[in-house]
Formats: sequence, structure tokens, C-alpha cells
Amino acid sequence: MTFTLRHKLPFVILVALYAPFSCLSLYAQALDGLWKRPTAAYKMKTWWFFGYEKTTDEGIKADAKALRDAGFGGVVYYDQNHARDPEANGAEDGFSPEWWRHLKLAATEAKRMGLEFELNISNGYVAGGRWITPRHAMQRVVSAECVLNSDGVKPVCAEIPAIQGREDYVEDIACIAIKCHDDGMMRYVTASYKASGKGKNGTMQKPPVGGSTAFQGYGFVERQDIGVLQASDDSVTWRDVVPIKPMYASQGGYFVRTNAFLPDSGKYWRMRYNGEERLKSWSLGSAAKMDRWEELAALHSDFREGDATPDYAAQDVIAPEDMVDVTDYVADGTLRCVLPEGRWRILRMAAVLTGGKSKHGRSNLLGYECDKLSKEAAELHWDSYIQVILDSLRADGVDNVAGVTMDSHEAGSQNWTPLMLQEFKARRGYDMRPFLPVLAGYIVQSKEKTERVLYDYRMAVSECVADNYYGTFQKRATENGIRFTAQAIGNALCIVGDAVAVKKVVERPQGEFWTYQKEGAFDVRDCSSAAHLYGKPVASAEAMTDAEYKDSPADLKRVADIAFSLGAQEMVVCATPHIPEVSPSAPYVAGREYAINRSNPKWEAMRPLWEAAARSMVMLRQGEAAPDVLVFLGDDVPVKTLSHRLPKGIDGLDWDVCTGDALQTRTDYIRRTYKAVLLTDGVFVSEASRRVLKGLEADGIPVLRSGETVRREITLTSDAVVHTHRKFVYGGQKRDMFFLANKEKEAVECAVRFASAPERITVWHTATGRKRTVKVSADGSFAMRLAGNESVFVSF
Repeated sequence: MTFTLRHKLPFVILVALYAPFSCLSLYAQALDGLWKRPTAAYKMKTWWFFGYEKTTDEGIKADAKALRDAGFGGVVYYDQNHARDPEANGAEDGFSPEWWRHLKLAATEAKRMGLEFELNISNGYVAGGRWITPRHAMQRVVSAECVLNSDGVKPVCAEIPAIQGREDYVEDIACIAIKCHDDGMMRYVTASYKASGKGKNGTMQKPPVGGSTAFQGYGFVERQDIGVLQASDDSVTWRDVVPIKPMYASQGGYFVRTNAFLPDSGKYWRMRYNGEERLKSWSLGSAAKMDRWEELAALHSDFREGDATPDYAAQDVIAPEDMVDVTDYVADGTLRCVLPEGRWRILRMAAVLTGGKSKHGRSNLLGYECDKLSKEAAELHWDSYIQVILDSLRADGVDNVAGVTMDSHEAGSQNWTPLMLQEFKARRGYDMRPFLPVLAGYIVQSKEKTERVLYDYRMAVSECVADNYYGTFQKRATENGIRFTAQAIGNALCIVGDAVAVKKVVERPQGEFWTYQKEGAFDVRDCSSAAHLYGKPVASAEAMTDAEYKDSPADLKRVADIAFSLGAQEMVVCATPHIPEVSPSAPYVAGREYAINRSNPKWEAMRPLWEAAARSMVMLRQGEAAPDVLVFLGDDVPVKTLSHRLPKGIDGLDWDVCTGDALQTRTDYIRRTYKAVLLTDGVFVSEASRRVLKGLEADGIPVLRSGETVRREITLTSDAVVHTHRKFVYGGQKRDMFFLANKEKEAVECAVRFASAPERITVWHTATGRKRTVKVSADGSFAMRLAGNESVFVSF
């Protein structure tokens, strides 16, 4: 029996499980061959950036050859630049004849050099352009209101409140009359913020785990309260009403926040600042509203920390009989209808553009980001950019496009799409229309009912992002016979969504880690967990982002090995810029350094790093992951792994994370894979998830608040050594395999003990490709010395 071993080794393993021993031996020989000489599919890739300045034929050829010679296996053609004026630098327009010629040359040179060739999904990032019309752009719900009186007999005739939107795009959703029960007291303050500081949603989460209960992350600095809203009855004596918390900056953020408070009859109001004024404006309101409702309604993406909505009196809450949908009685901006006697608040609700646009691409192709909740918008973007490129390349005989890749979403939040009411009903089983005022912060029926409707709404938004945006791109990639790799949604999470579950619709999910993140980034953990739970063969990673010329190969290897220990199985460098000159006289700077390129004086010294990484990727794609425990992050959105919300006792364990989707739909996999499910206090657990957790406990899978009692498959005495665990078939037997890496530059002596106590182990050295056998003590322990930044695999 013979077969050809290509890059799909997991399939070969599956065949080998049922094949004669000769086939198993052949498989082991093939793996040994790959270990010594990894093929292109297992080598490093890079985002190949164009557009900073002129592109040259000679530079394209020199770039491709240098990457091939250094040990890279693939490139992603990506128009991204950080020049202030790329046209002044000589950069050609996108879709111009010269642009097409250079794109085709890049593809053919990649093929000639044996490099896989992929395309970025957009000009610049992330998915938009001049072809996106306002109807197909990102949208949000806004509202305006006025108050009028009705005698219950004569028709009211009043202009509805004005709403302005970018490009005059204002699509009315509804006009609702709400009976007023105002008593003259104030119940909320709404402020427009001068946001500052790195936002929590955009902060990369890092080890250590299970420690601090305060939010932590790279670049995050806790800021003091802006001040306090005060009220007075006489303008002399003042009382504190509600603290005004800081608002942090985030990509495309919506920097408006409402704080609710108990009714207050103050005649005088002021904002007392702790220091610098951080509010652009603020206003008071008398109606009962949900505290920080902008986040609950998906206008702003932030992680909820408790609920401060007061328990308002029944008369403060909008009862169904106190609402009249008067949408059909509005014509030419005027409301004409008979309302019951009384005072009425007229609430106009409409959709406007968020203003999110693509960036850092060829300026002539930049435009609005496409609607992230709309299949139609995603189809329009694909047809206007990717399909045009694919069809043109194929027509010219260029047939080596292997895939499309997609960067993280960073264009901000959105909470509306033209078909949102239909989407909501299809996904949640009831009509959202009677509850539309909750999208303006009002409390309908009760606080509990409003919370539930807003929760359902956020989940519908998250599901639309997954199904209609990423799912549509995956469908189109599949139809074209190419791979789709995506940072769905991406670490920034500036749109309300589930950073784990959304990856289920993507063939190759991708996380990211930056070179400055010396302890690693949990975005990689989110990605690898999704790959494990949803059966994805490869967890990819945007790798070593923003490496600078000062960074050494050891610096790069440290962060790469930590990412491998978090589950990464593919690395795509961000980034390698196109260098027009064949022999640049100085290290090239494309607006930012992007130092992993042929002009770097350390370029040749990096080659052993890429070789070791390729061997690591060969091994990490064998068999299946064998994590110890599953950490449940909860059912609410937005959600990603947050260091301060992780359970205690998981240091030293190999762990995955999940949200409600995987808990409820991948239960069988969870049951046969993990020793325990861990969760922390404070995470929201839906009734559906509670039932699953009870079922797992009944099946013998404990649900714990700490990982301290969970058996460690491997015990390491040095904190400098990171690891991950897999199981694979080798030499006719199912074996355990551990990746171990010393993340420090100095050598470390580490005592290692395996719970299964093997008699001997095989050590695979990633730097040299050498293998050796080591005898182990009766209790499964042995002493290991790892040189600075050394990594190995251990199997038995």
C-alpha cells in the first residue's frame, strides 16, 4: 500500500488508525521526514504589505526570493500602508493597470518560489470600500423625542423630532407615542465623553491567571472617576447623586453613556469634576431608563460589571397599554392621529450610519465598512473586490490563489441592519417591535423583562455577525475552492459579539499576538479553544505584530513559543513590507517598521527561528489537543477571555475556554475531552447552560470553581517553562506529546513529572531536528535542562 503524504496529516492519521502496521510505520517515517524537512504548508507565512510607495518588479522578485530562502512557506498579498501621503510616494491606484500587473507578478513570483499565495479580503482593512453604499454600510439606532398634549378628541398634528445622519442617510424604524407620567423629578444623566486611555475591549489579555480580581491587560491603566453628579434644593447644600465613571477609548467607539439613579427632586444640578473635565456635554432626563443602556443595546461594546439600574416604582415603567405605535400615521415628517387624553412623549427611532470606514489601503478604493449584520452587504463586498480579483487572475491563467485572509474588525460597534426586525424574530421567536423603546434606554413592562429583551437583542447582533458576515465570506470562499482564514471577530471586540463562538463558521480561525507582549496574549487561547471545540484542523495566529529592528531573534522566539503553548498551529507574520529596491541601503520603514523583512541586519540570523517554528507547526498539527479543563466564560456578549475573571487554580493546567454556544452544541465533545468544567462567580449562566452543566455533573464531569484539585498531566518546577498537551498516533500507538519551551533567555533547570509515569520518553529538539530517548524515573519524573529560548517536544 502506498500513498502520497501532503499537508493534510490529520487525515493520514485517521487512515492509519485502521491500517496494517506497515502503513503505521510508513506514517511514522513520513512524519519523521516532515519533522526534518517541513513542507511549505507548515512553514511561516507573512502578510506582504503593499501601497506605502511605488511598487517595482525587481522589488517583488527580491521579496519573494528572500522569503523563500529564509524558510517562509507563504504570503498574503495585502494593501496596507501607514504613509501620510502614499500617492506622493508614488503608490499607484488600486485596480489601475499597474496595480493589476504588480498583483499578477506577485502571484506568479510566489508560485515560482514555492510560496503559498493568499489575498487579503479588502483594500486596507477590514472589509469595505468605495462600492459600499449607505444602505450597505454599518448602521446604528438613534432616537429623538418631543412631548405633546392630546384632548382625546381632536387629532394631534405635530412635526416629529428631527434626526440628522451622515450623508443625510436617515431610515425611519418606528414612531411611538408613550404616555407620560412625569413628576418633575430627574432619573438619569446622559453624557458625551472625551474618551481617553486604552479601552478594556481593545486590551490584549495576558497571563498570569487566577490572580487579581481587577481588570488587567497590556496597556490598560485604571483611571479615576471623572467626577460626580450633584443636586441641590437651594444651590448651597449639595448632595452626591451618581458617580461619573471614566470612558476609555476604543476603535470606532460610541462615547455616550447614560447613568440611571433613583428619582431626585433637586432644583439645581452640577457636575463636580475630580480634575480635568472629560465630558463634552451632559443632560438630565425624568423618565426611568436602564443604567448604561447604550452597552445593553449594543451601541457600545464593553464588559458589563454588575447592574446599577434602580428598582423604579411601577408607575415609572412603560406598561404596554401606555404605548401606541403611530408609525403609520406619519407622513411628510408630520404626525396626524387621535391619541387618548393626556400628555404623550413622541419617540422617533431611525437608523443612521455609524461612519465606520476602511483604512490604510489605496486611497482611491477606501470607503465605508460593509454592514456586519447583513448577508447582502457581505455579498456586495465580496463581489466588488475579491471576486473581481479572483476572476481576473484566473482569466490570465494565474491559478495559485490558495485562500483569503481577514484582519480583525476595528471599525466600531453597530446595532442595526435594514432586516434587523426579521433577523430578531427568526432567531428569538418573538416580535421585537413592541419593545423598540428599550433601544432608546426605556424600561418596558419591567426591568427584568427589559434586561431579557436587551440580552436577546445582543445575542441576535452577535449571531448576525457570525452568520451573515463571516458565514457569508466562508460560503463564498468555499464556492471558489479556496481557504478562508479570519480573525473573527478579533481581539479588539469593538462590536458586540462572542469572540469564541463566532469562529465556528470560519474554516481557519485566527488570533493575534504582538512582539511587545512578553507573556503572551489570550486572544490566541480564544482562537485555539474554538478550533478544538468546533473541529477546526488549524488554529492560526497573526504573529509577532509590530516587530521592530531592535527586536532580536530570541525576542521573537519567546513570543512565538508562548503562542504555541497557547494552542497556535500556524503563524502569519505581521508584516513584511514590499521593498522597491533590490539592495536597500538602510532598514526599510513603511510608515511603521515592520522589521521582519530582507533589509533587517538580523535577517539571516532569524532563519533558525523560522526553521524551529516550522518543526513546531508540524508537530502541533498532529493528532488532537488534550487540554485538562474547560473554562466557561458565560452566556452574555460581548465576551472573550478576561484574565481577572478566570478561576483560581488553573496555573500549570492546559485549558480551553468556551461560551454558551459550545457548551450547548458541543456537549459530547466536552464530555469526552475535559476532566472538569470551571467557572467563576459573576458570569451569566442561562437556563439552557445550567441544564447542560447539571447533565455533565451527572455524567461524572465535575463543575468546579477552582482547578486546584484537577490532576496535572505534567508538573513543572519552573515558571519559565510553558507547555501544551496533545495526543497523536506514532509507530502504531496512540501517544502523548507535550510541547515545552523555555521563554527566558537564560538556561533553566526544570524537574518534570508526568502523571502517567512512562518508562522512557522521546525528546524532539525543534532547533536541530534531533531526536533522543531519555529514561524516566519510576514516578514519571526526570530532570531537564533547557537552554535559553529552547523548545522541545516530548512524546511517550
